[in-house]
Amino acid sequence: MSLTKADSYKNNREKRKKEEKKKKLLFRLKTALAAVIIVLIVVWIGFSGYQKIEESRPRASVTADYSAFEEYLNGLSGTEETE
Repeated sequence: MSLTKADSYKNNREKRKKEEKKKKLLFRLKTALAAVIIVLIVVWIGFSGYQKIEESRPRASVTADYSAFEEYLNGLSGTEETE
């Protein structure tokens, strides 16, 4: 009788160890998933804030003189405009 009790206890102990490992693994996976989600939310909020700040800044206007470029292109095509 005591041998069957010992075997039963040993089997139960092994099952408990397996279940405990499984619980620890699931806990770590849940924690990692929660951390990834939190990081993604923080990055999204930061990026959105950065975009709002950049949109609110005034943009400097730049003017360019393309006359030399147009003359060069006209010279390449062989059709020069007379002014």
